[in-house]
Amino acid sequence: MKFILRLTKILMLLFLSQTITAQNGIIEEKRLEAIDSLLKSYYVPANTGGAITIIKNGETAYTNSIGLANVEYQIPITNSTLFNIASISKQFTTFLALILEDQGKLSFDDDIKLYLPELKHLSHKISIKQLTNHTHGLPNVDELATLKGTNQLTHHEVVKMLLNIKQANFAPGDDYQYNNTGYVLLTEIIERIGNKPFNEQLNEKIFSVLGMKNTQAVGNYNEVIHNKAYSYQSLNGSYIDNPVQISTMGSSGLYTTIEDMALWAKNYYNTIVGKPEFYERMATTTTIHSGKRIKYGLGLQFDNYKGIDIVFHGGGTNGYRSYILHAPKYQLSLIILANTGDFSGLDIIYNAFEIILKEDIEEEKKYDPNTTTTDLKQFEGTYEIFPGIYYTIIAEEEQLYFQSFGKTEKIPLPILSENIFSVPFIPHSKFIFYPNSFDFQIGDFTYPCVKTVVATLKVNEVYLEGFTGIFRNVEHNITYEIIVRGHQLVARNGSNSEIILNPLENLSFYSDQSYFGKLDFFKNSKGAIKGFSLSGQNLKNIVFEKISQ
Repeated sequence: MKFILRLTKILMLLFLSQTITAQNGIIEEKRLEAIDSLLKSYYVPANTGGAITIIKNGETAYTNSIGLANVEYQIPITNSTLFNIASISKQFTTFLALILEDQGKLSFDDDIKLYLPELKHLSHKISIKQLTNHTHGLPNVDELATLKGTNQLTHHEVVKMLLNIKQANFAPGDDYQYNNTGYVLLTEIIERIGNKPFNEQLNEKIFSVLGMKNTQAVGNYNEVIHNKAYSYQSLNGSYIDNPVQISTMGSSGLYTTIEDMALWAKNYYNTIVGKPEFYERMATTTTIHSGKRIKYGLGLQFDNYKGIDIVFHGGGTNGYRSYILHAPKYQLSLIILANTGDFSGLDIIYNAFEIILKEDIEEEKKYDPNTTTTDLKQFEGTYEIFPGIYYTIIAEEEQLYFQSFGKTEKIPLPILSENIFSVPFIPHSKFIFYPNSFDFQIGDFTYPCVKTVVATLKVNEVYLEGFTGIFRNVEHNITYEIIVRGHQLVARNGSNSEIILNPLENLSFYSDQSYFGKLDFFKNSKGAIKGFSLSGQNLKNIVFEKISQ
């Protein structure tokens, strides 16, 4: 027994050293060594980590893995470790739908109600294309689940919930709102068209053809996945389990290895599955009805990074993080899969990108804040990011400050250029100001914030007891009780933490929970509270009727 334990320890020491594969002649050795050092600077063998691969000219130039897939049993990450790639799953779903369209089984212009008659009551046509470019207007599955107080759902339970949607947040095509609902519904359409499970169709038409033998779509959070990296949350220097508990195939739910993802990246340049024009369509600008153009196509994003055109997408769920980036002009792709739960993957990918293309990267013009002539007062005001969620911007003594609405703490915003400021408390984020608005960019996501006027009432100016009672939303079978505790109005439903409601004006309240952002109460003919309409992040006008006092 002691011999076995000693042997196990020796093997663990060998496995805990990172696994490196490098193809000389494709990228200079010194650049690969720099990337190796970069990865080591972010991840260490004794903690969670990740796996990275670089594809150049159709060949794997570099693969490296480091860190632990399982902290409890000290199991290391290898090139065959499976990670949940979260929203990178969307491009596989889109690609499968494009294959089916090419086979004449659907059209991206089709109204989804042709395949999902459960949604025939919706007043507007929603096309399959709008499901994939996030202009469909339907509320997001994640906020709906949180509102329900449900933290465990299989994929088919999620589908059932979404097929009960009775109204949209906005008319299809009127706006762009990134969420997961569209892709979950597209998965259901694909299953109905093909008369077989989504995962089987992915495997038949994409995975098996490319040799992605370890990739699978998982629709049940309880399913055992061999060789997977576990998901954790770091807390006070220790790890706690942070497993995926809401399964949403299509929008997320793919588990794969860094080796399999390399095969997928190679298909981008040498298309074995599908057609090259599929990728062109996926990376075509989305234009909404106002004429605003969005750098998001059908499951892929695109931009110019320091003078180089790139196509990319990220993914994040629980403790999993993933990113894939293509630079088509240079036949270059970089992929990272991780279980670190932070922004380190973005740092690694873009720093490695700059190491490889150092001579072609355009240097950013350095901004001298001492030479600014910008009147910071023009940016002052209160801004709404989601209904009920407000930010306050303050200018004092040539410094711009951020303040959460209703709070007293002020956080200075370092200036990056005349109208761009970094957000020091969130990595990879910035505020880009325009007249009467600003964009809040976090990584690859952009949230528009519009200047507004918020007139608030003091708690002692409102008769809180008049708003109490039990309220129910029939659409999703959600019940909340609103009570008065002390001098505050509180919403509770038995599953979520209690939510403090702050008075705005007249019949409106707001909270600091994005899914429960703003409540607009309405009365019956006798002047008594009849119910309220709830709006928040990716939710709008969810109606709750009062059922009892």
